[in-house]
Amino acid sequence: MNFLKIKSVSVLIVVFLGMLFVSKPLLVDALSVSPVRLEIKGNPGQELNTEMTLTNDTENSQTFYSSFANFEAQGETGNPAFVESKDDLDKWMATSTSITLNPGESLIVPIKINIPIDAEAGGHFAAVFWGTSPNRPEASAVTIGAKIGMLILLSINGEVEEAGGLLEFSTIDGKFWYNTLPVSFRYRFKNDGGDRIKPMGIARIRNTVFIPVDKVNANISEGNVLPGSIRRFEFDWLRSPRAKNFIAPDGVIAQFFDTALYQFKNFAVGLYSARLNLSYGTQEINTSMTTYFFVFPWQMLICLIIVLLIVFWGGNKLLKRYNRYIIQKARLGIHLPNEANHG
Repeated sequence: MNFLKIKSVSVLIVVFLGMLFVSKPLLVDALSVSPVRLEIKGNPGQELNTEMTLTNDTENSQTFYSSFANFEAQGETGNPAFVESKDDLDKWMATSTSITLNPGESLIVPIKINIPIDAEAGGHFAAVFWGTSPNRPEASAVTIGAKIGMLILLSINGEVEEAGGLLEFSTIDGKFWYNTLPVSFRYRFKNDGGDRIKPMGIARIRNTVFIPVDKVNANISEGNVLPGSIRRFEFDWLRSPRAKNFIAPDGVIAQFFDTALYQFKNFAVGLYSARLNLSYGTQEINTSMTTYFFVFPWQMLICLIIVLLIVFWGGNKLLKRYNRYIIQKARLGIHLPNEANHG
């Protein structure tokens, strides 16, 4: 696919950051749309019909105007870069030029996609935008202001190469020593094929003696890797997800004991391995990598040692006191209350 050089793109403040990750309706000022991502398939020469829902979230009637733009991968974050094509998906789509919505009104808007008979097999990616300003046909570049829309990821059936795989898997910043969970992981996945790839799988965590202790979804957001790009994914291992946002309180002593309690609730100690197993493509090609890390919860271990010392010291004192009691009673010739008297 050949794209025209982007001449001007005014910043899309809220719109599509993370749109490849989520499936919730998004909100920008007056308008929310659902879904925000649509994955569909079609054949060359086929007409596809789909739809999206627009909702006016203001207390006034508002007119919204449609526009289209192709997108491609921007860096390794998964964020899209919007461009205008000569003849690709953004030129194959059609919908209402404008719609007017009353306060709180929702409307299902149909979208038609006419795939050319000579369309190239593989992935084609575009967005349907809605904004409060009319689209200017005379503009020579894709201009995006306060707009929101839906990403459309179209796969055209045919002979498509599927190639790619893991480039890297490690803890973030290559960190090895941890004193508490979570342990954060990062992997980079490359797509050398002709269509999007959605790597799916888990990271299996094993302890020092290689016994599996947990498993983590490696692509919970179901993010895609676009053709000819590399994407970076991140995920965390945490025993108790509710404790993910733990913030130690003020004060050295309070921090120490709260951290120890947090480590107890998310117990992990010793050398661990994390093996990432992913599959991708229609052939479910498998790829895997392993990384290692060490968890040493020293605050919890110090508290445990202190508790054991107290128990040992206290138990030893109680035992000595009990022995003295027994000896004293024996010397006085008095039977203990629980002794049987056989006379």
